[in-house]
Amino acid sequence: MAFIRDYAAKPACEFSAELRQACDDYRYFIRHILKPVRDDLQAKVRQNTVTLHAAFGGNLIAAHSVDYLLAVRNAAGISGDRKDLIVTFDEKFVVAGAYIRNRKMELIDAINNGLKHIRLRPKQYREIIERYGQISARSLNEHDGRIMCHLAQYRFDYCRVVLMPALTALSSWEFHADGDVLDFAKGDLDVAANHTSLDVYDPSDPSTAIDQMIELCASPCANCQEGPDDCDCAEYVFAGEQGQYEPLHAASPGELDALLALISPSYRTS
Repeated sequence: MAFIRDYAAKPACEFSAELRQACDDYRYFIRHILKPVRDDLQAKVRQNTVTLHAAFGGNLIAAHSVDYLLAVRNAAGISGDRKDLIVTFDEKFVVAGAYIRNRKMELIDAINNGLKHIRLRPKQYREIIERYGQISARSLNEHDGRIMCHLAQYRFDYCRVVLMPALTALSSWEFHADGDVLDFAKGDLDVAANHTSLDVYDPSDPSTAIDQMIELCASPCANCQEGPDDCDCAEYVFAGEQGQYEPLHAASPGELDALLALISPSYRTS
């Protein structure tokens, strides 16, 4: 995914040696550490061969990405602490329709701290504990090649619902210049990954109607990224409620009628 910048709207920035070093460090981290971790873990997730230590390792790398971005912000003189940056990331990379839609990095950071501190400290992590219950190394469990997250009112596939979407969001950008990294760290970005697949089709080209319909009917789940036949969200629990397959790409009845009319000229709405 290319990084999208609005050059006309942003004045030139004077980059100090410290800021250039922080940007270079972040690019190195993404290229040589985060992307290989993402690729290795993704292969294991697809084959249902994820081990607990591999999941915790990937989670640690995802959590540390915040520290690299914070170093860029600090070098640029941008105010805000680590907690603020986590909130910004979750707001920018929200996945519409997902149960844990704008708290992925928050949970990743909490799981990492639960491992580091054995259990979260009640005073320091009061809000997190109120939302999820106590978090520790035991919150993730290996089961049949999947890593299940067990919290007070949650039970779900942690890699598919939380970790892989976050790793993908962090690593799917191409940073060609220090300015790209700084804009990313500031949150000045266009999250093209959140657009529906139908956005890539020309609405005036009827020859793509069948392709669009196929994508709609086989849309991955917004929560676990699996197709409708492989989605296990109906077995999961989110905030005390049973989950369900929730298509990432959806269309209104009117849009479906328009597609069907393009596919078959004889189609008529009732």
